[in-house]
Amino acid sequence: MDVDKVPILGRVNRTLNIMMVNFILLAIICITLGIVIPFFPKVLDLLISALLIVATIVFLNIAYNIHSYKKKYIDWFKE
Repeated sequence: MDVDKVPILGRVNRTLNIMMVNFILLAIICITLGIVIPFFPKVLDLLISALLIVATIVFLNIAYNIHSYKKKYIDWFKE
């Protein structure tokens, strides 16, 4: 039986997959900053500002996923 075909479990599974991808993107950002900063200090300002914008988008995406699914499932359990 495929977990994605079960209504609630499938959605939770897809949400967790999206959140894992977001955390992997944040890890890539941190690794990039950790490797590039010692070698290219002159590019530091541009790199940090660009990666902070990307990290902000990723954090907002995580927060949106948590909020929307929490709202949906908490309302579902209240009924």
